Amino acid sequence: MASEPLFSVVIPTYNRAKLIGKTLNTVFAQSYPRYEVIVVDNCSTDDTDAVLQPLVAAGKIRYIKHDRNYERARSRNTGMESARGDWVTFLDSDDFMYPHNLRDAAAHIDSLGPERAKFFHNKYELVDPEGRVLHRYKLMSLDDHRKAITEGNFFSCIGTFIHKDIYQRFRFDIDPALTGSEDWEFWLRVSAEFTPTRIEHVNSAIVQHGGRTMARVDLPALRKRLALVREKILASPACANAYAPYMHRFDVSSRLFMASVANSGHLFKDALGLMAEAVRLDPRVMSWGRFWRALRIAVLRVDMGS
Repeated sequence: MASEPLFSVVIPTYNRAKLIGKTLNTVFAQSYPRYEVIVVDNCSTDDTDAVLQPLVAAGKIRYIKHDRNYERARSRNTGMESARGDWVTFLDSDDFMYPHNLRDAAAHIDSLGPERAKFFHNKYELVDPEGRVLHRYKLMSLDDHRKAITEGNFFSCIGTFIHKDIYQRFRFDIDPALTGSEDWEFWLRVSAEFTPTRIEHVNSAIVQHGGRTMARVDLPALRKRLALVREKILASPACANAYAPYMHRFDVSSRLFMASVANSGHLFKDALGLMAEAVRLDPRVMSWGRFWRALRIAVLRVDMGS
């Protein structure tokens, strides 16, 4: 391998004392050795300090504790500001990094060269706490990455790598009204200027557990949040220019996303109304697989799969 980049793994956390140890162990088990781990704690009130201090003392992690809970956007910014790596990657404190994640990332950079691999990601899946696969995600094609990202945040904040030329310039928007969609807004801005590539391996896992379950679906708040994402895109000259051909698609996709969230909260009538909005915006949405999946769930009230 011509180059051996240093990776900074940024892990925001809040009250995940019972989960973060397992997450960190998946990083420590990496087959590639050149990495640093930066844990940014949003002033946890559980035993997170006690769990992490032995790892700090052993030099296995760098630990930064905020004076209050600023949410993940600020924590990721703090991590990027403290990073020393050539590339940063993000990992939530309840998710998993598979053993060859960083090795494959280094090989990807070596294969494409640093200029073409400034922004890339790997595939990921949904698992239960024991690692059993619950769902394998079908990710959008990168043939037209700007079109793809306006249809939804398939990057999430797992398995995505950004070069220091990016992470030293870009920051997550800390507007509280954006919380829950701040990562999508971030990747929209990055994607306006940089072309992503993909590692075709499942190297990361989102862990589904009780603490992650959505207790209450607030559709009016979600609608306002997505409208704010749209507003911020159009307020940025770089984004407004890059996404001008795709804003109609953004609007349609936003309705489908809200319908999916409504279905998850068993608000099936609301889901049907949102799908009707999507059809009024663009009847061609009825040819989308996502539309028919959401419709099946709303009508049959059961998820029959993709």
